[in-house]
Amino acid sequence: MHSAHARRSLRLINDSGAISAASAWLRTLGDSFELGSELTFRLDLCVSELVANIISYAFEDEAPHTLALDLILEPQSVKLVIADDGREFDPLALPDPVAPATLEEASVGGLGVHLVRQFADQVSYERVGARNQLTLAWTRPGRAGPAQGRAPIRRGIERRRRPAAAFPLTASDGARIAADRRSGGERRALGFISRIELFREVPYALIEGLLAHCPQRDYPDEYVVLAPGVPNEHVALVLTGRLRVHLDTPQGGDYSVIAAGECAGELSIIDGEPASAWVVAEPGTRLLLIDAHQFFSELLPLPRVARNLLGMMAARMRKTNQQVIDRVRNSMLLDRLQSEMRTAQEIQTGMLPMRSPLFPEHFEIECEASIQQAREVGGDFFDAFFIDEKRLFVAIGDVCGKGMPAALLMMRTLTTLRSEAGRKQGQKGHLERVMERINRKLALNNDRLLFASLFIGLLDTGSGSFRFANAGHLRPVIARHGEPASLLKVPRNPIAGIDPAIDYALGETRLARGDLLLLYTDGVTEAENEATEQFGEARLLAAVTGAARGSALQTLGAVRDATRAFCGAHAQADDITLLALRFLGQP
Repeated sequence: MHSAHARRSLRLINDSGAISAASAWLRTLGDSFELGSELTFRLDLCVSELVANIISYAFEDEAPHTLALDLILEPQSVKLVIADDGREFDPLALPDPVAPATLEEASVGGLGVHLVRQFADQVSYERVGARNQLTLAWTRPGRAGPAQGRAPIRRGIERRRRPAAAFPLTASDGARIAADRRSGGERRALGFISRIELFREVPYALIEGLLAHCPQRDYPDEYVVLAPGVPNEHVALVLTGRLRVHLDTPQGGDYSVIAAGECAGELSIIDGEPASAWVVAEPGTRLLLIDAHQFFSELLPLPRVARNLLGMMAARMRKTNQQVIDRVRNSMLLDRLQSEMRTAQEIQTGMLPMRSPLFPEHFEIECEASIQQAREVGGDFFDAFFIDEKRLFVAIGDVCGKGMPAALLMMRTLTTLRSEAGRKQGQKGHLERVMERINRKLALNNDRLLFASLFIGLLDTGSGSFRFANAGHLRPVIARHGEPASLLKVPRNPIAGIDPAIDYALGETRLARGDLLLLYTDGVTEAENEATEQFGEARLLAAVTGAARGSALQTLGAVRDATRAFCGAHAQADDITLLALRFLGQP
């Protein structure tokens, strides 16, 4: 929570740990008092630069010296007071730096105090007794204007009048190297330092000179930064955007991400080997490139940099290991799922009468059936069995959906159909009761509103009488002796499984010797070619007409060949199920 008034103090001695201790202290207070990332960043930068300058210039002898830091929170402002007992040293008296014309003319370091003046709202210096005292002030986040009734603090150089760029860079090798010039957002050219994990808790003064000389590159389009087998000479720090790491191809769907604040290429720099993966910069990515010599000679000798690098590499290794574990686990799960799907297919196929011909002992009919599943398990089904010596029951259907849910509904429908059709009951009203009971049982506890289209028929093999019921299924093809094939006229009824109270209307016809019925699913008529044109009813009727003088098995083959030739290389999208029944009469 915000505190209206608070004061926190820290006392330091002039040793190598003073800078990191002061930086950590301020970041902790920034989080505790909810000062926001921007103000905390400015406080951190200013204290790191000032403490480094005080130790370097104010303490000339080897005697122990102390620094006192006080953070003062008021309702409208935040003040940081830094006092030391060194020689008199007024950093505000330093003249503004002159921006060099080229990168080669730029000096290394020495701009820390000027950045402090740039990143504090107000700065003042005074000599109090034998102590230097610097006071910096900022407006608290979300608070309007300076606090009333407070004496003005001498402001440093007006930030909006400072030079546009302190570190001009030149472009080379065809890639745009951004100077990250200062804008109305009032961010400094090297403001990314606090966001880079590699530089966490590293004093800005220790690395500003090096980073000012490193090029920044923008990638407006997707770009391969590293490729397998290609030598690498830079460590790439991600300033904005992100990098993708692919092990197979630059366009592969399986990849890991290097986000802003992280780096890439450090492993190939360390072991001297070429890159081992594809590293792709996404559009809008900006990278800072540090060459191998600078990385080894100037950055790695800094203890905190080396420690941060080891931490980043360890974290990435753990992340990579977890990804490998996840991939192995997913592969095992996929193998198990595929095994279960194969078992489900075997169970499903085992429920269908797949012999050919279906009833070799019955000379009065020819009956053949086939199913081509688009997946391991599907929703199409067919059935054919005698319910007594002369009456043959046939059925074909298609349940909604694909995959395992459709397969489960298909097996439930098929089991219910066999149970109801095999009940001992009189001939009158048999087919009506079968259809109504199937519909009622499928609709029971059907919260997901699953449904099935279904055609059932009962053929009297003595007389050729064929009674049938249709629940939203496709009309069968009938090929009468000497006539072209046509669609059987059937009553219109809703699909099964939605409304348990439907009364289904029946139809009836009589088959003469040699007449053929073809039952099929929509996988036949809706089969598509590469132009997304459907096979359709006209082509189906033509295929049946052309094979009408052949056997039931030859008719199935003619329809399958016609659909296969029509689809060509286009993948099968739905199950293709056929049942052909030819009436031959009593011998």
